[in-house]
Order: sequence, then C-alpha cells, then structure tokens
Amino acid sequence: MIQADTCVVVGAGLAGLTAARTLTEAGHRAVVIEAADHAGGRVATDEVDGFLLDRGFQVLLTDYPEAKRLLDYAALELGDFYTGSLVRLAGRFHHIADPWRHPATAALSLFTPVFTLADGARLTAVRLAALKAAPDPAKWPAAAETAREYLAAHVSSRALDHFLRPFFGGVFLDRKLDVPRPFFEFVFAAFARGRAVLPARGMRAIPEQLVSRLPEGCVRLESRVAAIGNGAVTLASGERIPARHAILATDGDAAAGLVPGSAAPEWNGCVTAYYAAPRAPYPEPILVLNGDGPEAGPVNHLCVPSNVAPSYAPPGRALVAATAVGIPAVDDAVLERAMRAQLVKWFGRGVDAWTHLRSYRIPHALPRFHLPTARPAPTEMGGTRVFRCGDYLETASINGALRSGRRAAEALLAQRRDAGDA
Repeated sequence: MIQADTCVVVGAGLAGLTAARTLTEAGHRAVVIEAADHAGGRVATDEVDGFLLDRGFQVLLTDYPEAKRLLDYAALELGDFYTGSLVRLAGRFHHIADPWRHPATAALSLFTPVFTLADGARLTAVRLAALKAAPDPAKWPAAAETAREYLAAHVSSRALDHFLRPFFGGVFLDRKLDVPRPFFEFVFAAFARGRAVLPARGMRAIPEQLVSRLPEGCVRLESRVAAIGNGAVTLASGERIPARHAILATDGDAAAGLVPGSAAPEWNGCVTAYYAAPRAPYPEPILVLNGDGPEAGPVNHLCVPSNVAPSYAPPGRALVAATAVGIPAVDDAVLERAMRAQLVKWFGRGVDAWTHLRSYRIPHALPRFHLPTARPAPTEMGGTRVFRCGDYLETASINGALRSGRRAAEALLAQRRDAGDA
C-alpha cells in the first residue's frame, strides 16, 4: 500500500525518472506511474531481427551537464561518433573534420565547395562565442535572435546551407534553424567540448540505468492516470493513490489534458527508416549530411549506428539509419522508396540489397523551444499540489529533460521543508 506521504510522479520518461531519483536520494518515498509498457518515454529502443532500432535518430552528448551528473558513462559502454561529417554535395562526398580534434584533416575541409576559405576564421569565432556563452537557460535573454539570423550574419551562405542547416537541422529537427541563439550555442559548445555517442544497448540504456538506481518497485508500468486532484492521483483502473504532492512528468500534450490552464507545446517531427545491409556503405562512425538540400531527396542525414556501436547489428551485418526532418505528406511506403532512390545515388546499386526493417514516423519528436524557460509555479488541484516538468519546459534535449525533472523535485522538496514536512 502506498503511504500518504509518498510523492507521486506521473510519467517515467527521463524527466520523471530524474525527479524520482532526486526525491529518493533526499530520503523521500516516491512512486512513478507510467502508461506505457516501458520506461524512458521517447528515449526507447526496439530489437528487430537482432538489430537495435532507436525510436528515431538519437544520440547522447557527453558534455551535457545533467547527463554528466546523473549517468555512469562507463556502464553505458559508449561508442563514439567521429567528430566531423561526410557532406554529400553536387554528386560527391566531402570529408569535413573538427579542426580541434583532427587538425591535419580539417585543413582540407576549407578546400571543398562546402565552405569558403574565410569560413575557417568565421567558424572559429562562432565556436569561441559558444564556449563563452552562458550554459544556464535561466540566464539566457528573452529577446534573442534565432540561430539562422546569427549564423547568416557570421558565416558564408555555403557554410550555412551545405553544412550548418543539415547538421543542426538534424539536431533540432528544424532546417530553418529557428531556435534561439543561446540554445544553439549551448548545443554547439556541447559538441565542441564533448562527444556524440551511442550506448551499446541502444538509447534505452539511459532510462534503464536511471530505473536501476531507484528503489525496487518504484516504477509502475502500464498504469494510466485518469485524473489528479482531491488529494489523490486516480488511475484509469479506478485505483486512487493518495497524493498531497505530485510531479507531472508527461509530455506537454498529456500535461495539458490533466492540468487546467496548461498549453500543449508545438512539435518538430521526423521519420527515420532503418535498413539491414550486408555491409556498411562506408567504414567510419561518421554522420552523412545532405548538403544539396531537400530538393535532392528526403534524407537530411544518415548514419551507420553499427559503425559507432557494433552491438547495434548482428555479426557480419550493418545497420543503416536514414532520417527525414519534418513529417512528409506521403505515407511511409512512398517515403521509403524516395529515400532508397536518393541513397542509390549516394552509394550505388548495392543499396538494392538493403532490407527495410522499420520506419518510425514521430510527429512529436522534439518540442519547439521558445525563450524564456521559467519554471512554472505549482498548481493546486483539490488538495494535491502539482509540479510540472519535461523538456518542453526547458530545452528540447536529453539535458533539458533531466534538468527539468531535477528542478521540479527540488522545488517540491523546498516546499515540503517550508511546510515542515521534510
């Protein structure tokens, strides 16, 4: 039986799991209620024919402050992406390297049609500005220019259109780069200081690790919440869980349906198609970018996850992930044929031997981020004080989800102390 002083967390995504961990580490009881059959929310991985398919293209940036604080990187057995990209432009691949990690190779990048010679100094200035920028969203200015406006004024149109749009457009799922400049600089700095990685067990390993640090039985799966209020969280089954305090860690759409006055966020989406290949189309653990733009085909970026972490594919096979940014009007079958036709142009007729494993159409992949990022005040709902969290209230990222969950739990703990309940 759940005791009356237990904190109820609704939602077992990264924000909810972090909130529960923060509460239990402070010595408080917590229970996490999750409607799905797995913890992790949008950070999930399926096993198909021996391949690990993350639900949409996802990576972890090791420099994320909250991830460094919460996660055991060694236990995740991380595989690293190469710090650079292959840019497909005008019928050729152009190898682009991070000049601070691969200085000899990077010098050749400026002699490709992806950049102008002046972009070396220009991108260095953008990088230095990002490294000096405030990492705390609470300190970001509300009236910030967009990343597109900022970059258009500081780099060449070639660098913007052929490299920055497909690369960061894939990160934010927005090729227009309409995100605020401070968020762009935060992510740019994370790439500059850290690594982009995949866990050996797929991205699901992140929420699995968070769950493993919670008390046994803390997370209840396949339990849908119907209502919050009157001193309880009520499940669709009719069960009432006493709750003077609750943390609502669902996505923004579900939160809007449970808390009066909550607005659902806008979303960016994507479609990722996974292929089983007899061999990888290239040997490096590197991201491939569509530098020609959407008119060249729907694939914005492609990677071979099994080049990054071999466990993503059975021995002797390769896993290829191709992602379209946005939600095309055509159905998955039509889109997959268009993707394959584009990839044949990239890699040749060997693509015909690839087996389409599954496509993930994810209209709610990332909430659109808008400044400011003030934490919402708790809502009184008939004897239950509700604190909200989720990446839609912070930055649309793994770091934003983890940070939001921690901050919501800390706010709840502070109110308990003020009320003498600690």
